[in-house]
Amino acid sequence: MLAEQGQLCRCLARVLAPVWCAIITFVAGAGKQVKVVEFAHPQLGQEIMGRAGYYVPVEEHIVLHNGREVLCILGQAWLDNSCCSAAKSWGYVQVPGFLVRRHICRNESGTFVSEVDIIEDDTDRSSIRQSLLEKYPGIQIDMWGAQYGREATSHSAAAAAGNTIRPGGIA
Repeated sequence: MLAEQGQLCRCLARVLAPVWCAIITFVAGAGKQVKVVEFAHPQLGQEIMGRAGYYVPVEEHIVLHNGREVLCILGQAWLDNSCCSAAKSWGYVQVPGFLVRRHICRNESGTFVSEVDIIEDDTDRSSIRQSLLEKYPGIQIDMWGAQYGREATSHSAAAAAGNTIRPGGIA
């Protein structure tokens, strides 16, 4: 079963960074289109290097909001290679979106992939942000938006047309 799901998984981790990848799919839901993104779960505790430092995702949590599950990744970031500032660190919470389907497949690097619905409603975003700040005072919150992917054909429409889903962006 996992092998079949793996073939359906369209995560581009081999091309993009192995930690995060996203593909947008449009799905009709509750009378509106929602953006479903494939999210590659990070390897908790693994340092991810950047240009001016690194970050480490340390915990994964589900937070309930209006009956839906919000996927949250807590971590710590370090800025230690900057040309123009002193070394510093801070905690962060990354919020890819509402969890649609958890661990639907593994990407080519063996990381679990889930589907999430990007949270675009300003009221939901504000409420979730407020909840997280109450639980984790002073933490930096990175809530995914539409910039984490490009428009794509739905899975069913793509299959019918013989097209593949176009890749999205990474965090």
